[in-house]
Amino acid sequence: MKLFESRIGPSVFKSYYNHAEMVFETVENMNKCVKAACEGSDISDLIKATSESELKADKVKSEIRDVLRGSVRLAIDKLVFLDLVSRQDRIADYAENVTEILSFRKLYDNKDAQSLVLQLADAVTATVEEYRKTVERFEYLLESAFSNKEKDIMHQHIGKVNDLEHEADLIEAKAAAYVFTNGDDQPLAASHMYRLIQRLDDVANAAETAANSLLPIISK
Repeated sequence: MKLFESRIGPSVFKSYYNHAEMVFETVENMNKCVKAACEGSDISDLIKATSESELKADKVKSEIRDVLRGSVRLAIDKLVFLDLVSRQDRIADYAENVTEILSFRKLYDNKDAQSLVLQLADAVTATVEEYRKTVERFEYLLESAFSNKEKDIMHQHIGKVNDLEHEADLIEAKAAAYVFTNGDDQPLAASHMYRLIQRLDDVANAAETAANSLLPIISK
């Protein structure tokens, strides 16, 4: 029997991995919504798809909490595990917020600004995708009984999440500076885009935080 099955219970961690997939699906839908908005297309269906993905993630999160109310045994502290899930869930929450912001009004009509927003959305999505890969690798760490080899692999994944988040930060700073410098002719639209840029960056920040929250467990 696998270590994570005998010591933890397969349903709990299977749900954790499933939750990560739902979170990434939410971010993917968010990214599609940003692209459609920049193209001037109807985004109503993509806003709905993003909300539905976020709701699926919420349901999995609730299932995990219900399981942990029982007598299931964990190889890590239950509160620590719940914190991992909560931090992971925050990624989807922020992604849904992005599409909510997009629903308020049309984007600032400036192609260069929109191009930077597209770059940022792609960078954010790449950060979350790497985070998802990190969570997938967590199972191998558990099965190996926290072997040094698997710890090193996890550290590499987490390091890459941090690197990608830093790249997203650089694009965010460039996009924000451009909007502030060139948005005087459309101040309300520019303010709206700046809010969008900030929330996109929050998605990447949440992925980095979720990844880094695994570090104390890896170091045990």
